[in-house]
Amino acid sequence: MVKYLFIIYILMNLISFGLMGIDKRKAVRGTSRISERTLLLSGVLLGGIGLLLGALVWHHKTRKWKFRIGIPLAILLNILIMALLLSAAVTADTSNDIVYKCEGTSDLTEEAIDTLKEGDYQCALVLGCAVYSDGYPTPMLRDRLDTGISLYKAGVVPKLLLSGDHGQVEYNEIGAMYSYCLSEGVPEEDIFLDHAGFSTYDSMHRAQSIFCAERVIVVTQTYHEYRALYIGKALGMDVCGVSSDQQHYRGAAFREIREVLARGKDFFKVLMHADPVYGGEKIPITGPSDKSHE
Repeated sequence: MVKYLFIIYILMNLISFGLMGIDKRKAVRGTSRISERTLLLSGVLLGGIGLLLGALVWHHKTRKWKFRIGIPLAILLNILIMALLLSAAVTADTSNDIVYKCEGTSDLTEEAIDTLKEGDYQCALVLGCAVYSDGYPTPMLRDRLDTGISLYKAGVVPKLLLSGDHGQVEYNEIGAMYSYCLSEGVPEEDIFLDHAGFSTYDSMHRAQSIFCAERVIVVTQTYHEYRALYIGKALGMDVCGVSSDQQHYRGAAFREIREVLARGKDFFKVLMHADPVYGGEKIPITGPSDKSHE
């Protein structure tokens, strides 16, 4: 669905570009014209970039105040519309891949455990987020960790892959996540650490390219699961989601709005086959974890 939406976007811009060219030819020949209202409407209907390129290439309508104001407004509206449509499409494409939602507790039902075991998943990928200044996980991150630990202790996965931001000495999501898992009784040999999970895209890409994980349960909150699963599927991974929504989190409305834009951003990253910020030596999830601890 997401790819079809992008194709429609390209077609609409080609149409608006062509309309500008046709109207320019009609103006030169003195024949009946395409109305300005129709041209501007084509720009509003996802063709703003095409309208701008048509005006520049054909040297047409560039002095008309309606177009000098209308084209930039159309482009801004297009960005908003595309962000909302891409967000909706990503959600629709991955909603069935969230196989279980932890609501109020990180404990899993026996039915969920049996279903997840059938997938023979290599690890649970716990995605990082903010930590407190004292190095302790915030409630949102703690709930993600509790869910991942539940999957491990229930025998659904043999390993945990913790991925977060450790790009600066003074900020270390991974250290907080690692310490928390150890305190909950997870053996260090079953914990893999990805210190360069600077974004959702990087975390998903590195899970495959660095840790050679192909069958993965992604653990994060529901609003975030859709994007993570979309990236994983686009990369060719066998992924499903177990979401951790054990409580209401402050700032939820802001995160939902930001997520709409982030889904559009990562759609283009997937489309361009972008590399993560850092690569590195392969550390297979099926091997020893000690190299990832360095």
